Amino acid sequence: MSDPSDKLALFDFDGTLYKYDSILSFCLFYYQKKPLRIWRIIMQVYAWVLWKSKRINTSTFKSKFICFIARDSAQELRRMATQFWNKKDAFNKELMFALQRCQAERLCVVVVSASPDLFILPACEKLGIKHVVSTTLRIHEDGYTLGTNCRGPEKIARLRALFPTQRIVQAYSDNTDDLPLLHAAEQGFLVKRGAIRSVPNAGDFH
Repeated sequence: MSDPSDKLALFDFDGTLYKYDSILSFCLFYYQKKPLRIWRIIMQVYAWVLWKSKRINTSTFKSKFICFIARDSAQELRRMATQFWNKKDAFNKELMFALQRCQAERLCVVVVSASPDLFILPACEKLGIKHVVSTTLRIHEDGYTLGTNCRGPEKIARLRALFPTQRIVQAYSDNTDDLPLLHAAEQGFLVKRGAIRSVPNAGDFH
């Protein structure tokens, strides 16, 4: 039997495995658990206005939007994320079937997501996924920093860095920004409203 790690199955997270936007969902959960922070919505709305008016880019907007985590430690963030995902079951049914098939075929399953890694790692562990490529969130004593938004070309670059020669057997995403990644797979699938449809193959992953 071949090494299962030489064949990849890629899954986007928000809108693909998970039905909704994980950052927004986690934010609402945070405010429920820590209601004294709800005033930070003002900062989030202001950041949204700057972003929609194109005065800040998406990476900066996301960094400002996650101000709800305040100065919480990585341990506290992990605790909150674990509690959130333990109670959350809003995963796409058809994608769960696809994930289970990939795992049964011993493919190396990788979540490739723009969401902050510390937000979604407990969910991936819950789903039995060991490999996660996502936007890096670093916690410091005086706050946090958010790395380059893991979206579009950044996903491919990050994936190449970790898996330079492995074949992409299957890839799933609801986002048209991921079409180059879907085309790179032997089988690429676009997800719309929980339904999966095949996209034309555009060649091997290089």
